[in-house]
Amino acid sequence: MKATLLLLTLPLATAACGTPEGGGPERRAEGADARRSAAPAAPAPAQAGPSLAWRGPSRQDWLSWRGPHQNGSSDDPCPVVAIDPAQPLWSVPISGRGTPVVADGLVYAMGYQGEDATCVEMIVCLDERDGRIVWRELFPDFLSDVVYSRYSISSPTIDPETGNVYCQSSPGRLMAFTREGNKLWEHSLMEEYGKLTFPNGRTGAPLLVGDKVIVHVIISSWGPLGPARDRFYAFDKRTGACIWGGSTPGEAPQDNSFSFPIVFEREGRTLLAAETGCGHLAVIDAATGDPVWRYRIGSGANSSPVLWNDTLIGVHGNENLDDSSIGRLVAVAMPALPAAGAKQLELTPEGERWRVDVEAFSSSPVLGGERLYQTDEDGELVCVDVTDGKVLWKHKLAPDQVHASPLFAEGKLYVPMNNGSFHILRPTDAGPEVLDQDQLAGNCLGAPAVANLRLYVHTTERLYCFGANASAPREPLPAPAPAARSSGPAVRLQVIPADFEIEAGHTLALRARTLDAQGRVVADPAEGVVFATDLPLKQEAPGKWSVAADARPGANVLKATLGELTAQARVRIVPSLPYREDFEGTKLDQPRPDAPAEERFGFPPSFWLSGRIKWDVREKDGSKVLARTIDNPLFQRTISLFGDAEDRNYTVQADVMVEGNRRGLASVGTINQRYLVWLKGNYQQLEVSSNFESLKVAVPFAFEAGAWYTLKTRVDSLPDGSTIVRAKCWPRGSEEPRGWTIEVPHEHGHHNGAAGLYGFTLQNRFKAYVDNVQVTPNE
Repeated sequence: MKATLLLLTLPLATAACGTPEGGGPERRAEGADARRSAAPAAPAPAQAGPSLAWRGPSRQDWLSWRGPHQNGSSDDPCPVVAIDPAQPLWSVPISGRGTPVVADGLVYAMGYQGEDATCVEMIVCLDERDGRIVWRELFPDFLSDVVYSRYSISSPTIDPETGNVYCQSSPGRLMAFTREGNKLWEHSLMEEYGKLTFPNGRTGAPLLVGDKVIVHVIISSWGPLGPARDRFYAFDKRTGACIWGGSTPGEAPQDNSFSFPIVFEREGRTLLAAETGCGHLAVIDAATGDPVWRYRIGSGANSSPVLWNDTLIGVHGNENLDDSSIGRLVAVAMPALPAAGAKQLELTPEGERWRVDVEAFSSSPVLGGERLYQTDEDGELVCVDVTDGKVLWKHKLAPDQVHASPLFAEGKLYVPMNNGSFHILRPTDAGPEVLDQDQLAGNCLGAPAVANLRLYVHTTERLYCFGANASAPREPLPAPAPAARSSGPAVRLQVIPADFEIEAGHTLALRARTLDAQGRVVADPAEGVVFATDLPLKQEAPGKWSVAADARPGANVLKATLGELTAQARVRIVPSLPYREDFEGTKLDQPRPDAPAEERFGFPPSFWLSGRIKWDVREKDGSKVLARTIDNPLFQRTISLFGDAEDRNYTVQADVMVEGNRRGLASVGTINQRYLVWLKGNYQQLEVSSNFESLKVAVPFAFEAGAWYTLKTRVDSLPDGSTIVRAKCWPRGSEEPRGWTIEVPHEHGHHNGAAGLYGFTLQNRFKAYVDNVQVTPNE
């Protein structure tokens, strides 16, 4: 079962983390069990470490990448008018592409270190006074498309209520930690929901809204959520239970958006606004995930929007829909909301208040009073009057700009650029006054942060802190007023978890609650709810459900009824090991267009992620086999996972075959514990990889098109925290070789992960086939 609750189960280690500036525990985490490794001892600290007790939020905190106003601006004083990169207050050699966040004496940042097979991402917690590392957790990449070490574009997010911190790794591990570094819970979004990754590594930061952690990802899941779409998921910040999932405000994405949503109240409802990969400005109900309204601004959009009064402003850098120009800054009037649960409202161009020709691919705008500041693709800083869209001036800063976004604080702009230059300007309506310009080490792709009289900037080489070696008097924020009790009647039923995966033989907590028209909770749990499903899910006691160890895996919905109120939860039951599938029980009852009746096909098992739209079952060589579909030219490569993310130390065996010729041979393989082992098409190799740019080891292996082979892989965890991946391949029906064809040790090993299949059909010309899949525990 996912979202395993791990409250306070990872005590702090005493080993130093081994960086020149650091001290504190280091952990390399995979799933529920975090393995600690001692590093060389750091010098003794010159002062006592920071307090890890949470005192509540203060005005000086910077809790998420967009800051306290969600638009890159701060009301706090920032005395920094010039920086000296050679003499910062402190800096640490941590590579990153995001924005650090700061609260109550601690700084959190996403980073990465190492190269090739030693490259790992991390979340790191530092003392704001001197940058000494308090704790950090390492997590190696797996099964992603990330290239050129484009890691840690995401930023952590701090919960103002508890002080807990949330982060998402590039392959989609969504994690919650206490200030002490203890892991509370984790979801592997790739293995549970089918999160897709992309070469540029774009991964959005988690958003905190009340009791919810909300993420914006591109998902290819099962059933109706099989097609890849921008989707939003909300999880309980304390337990990790899915509150709502799969919210889809758009169509097929033209780009992989990592737009960070903003939150606002309107007509008594809490709403989110974000840009999507299909080019929409979209608004979603934060309580239910219901899409509310959307407006198409381009063919793909990545930046975060900003809200000015009742105007929502977004920008993009892709092709416009109404002409051949590239990029646009668009201001849209906020419409009256449709009723809760009503069909999503489609806005028309009449709703635009103004538009500006600005090409900004993923840099987000910042507001300073009635002025909006935006860096464009050409490295210019643009100033726009937010009331009417008039461009007041443009100022060239650098050759280009990619992800980095400006910061506005105390009448000054702090602007990082892609080439690592950093600019401090005082803007006026006549133009900017340049206060300082310096060159930082590495590239800038995040946004600066301001907290407690200090300025933080993260580059691909270092995390910098500039400012005075002094602290401002702490100004605690007043506690929020207690939420008003709902006076409205219950109009909606909500099952929690709303979308979940559970392994056969496990139990989970499941309940339903009622909401009023504004999304406020009326009763939790709601009494008298009747649940029904055809899945082997059994209610053991109120709120406790289980699946038998020998239950048949599958995916369907669980229905809940309370009077006239109804709700559904998406349930995916994955098999406990051992698991076998020969496809002989599959019904071949699906007609193929313009094909004879004997060419009917069937669908793979329902619980396979990305299964139904990427594979089908058909007759071949006298038996039913799995075939990689080639109907859609966009789907050349696919990973379909069908196991549990916590499975470990197992062997995967399957019969495989590819079609093709010496120029276009297909490829096929298996996924074992976050490792891909595959017959690599025209290369005539057997390869073990985890990320195509990092861990990748191959040996020559000659194989022929149209011939069946048996591929066997095994992964073992070793006591030192590493793993070893073994594989062998031989012609089907012949004797299995005694030795392994390839053995690959991995220092930062994956110690758990879901099993699955891989197929690559170059230009979708030739198919790949799989049969007789077996997943068994190691001896």
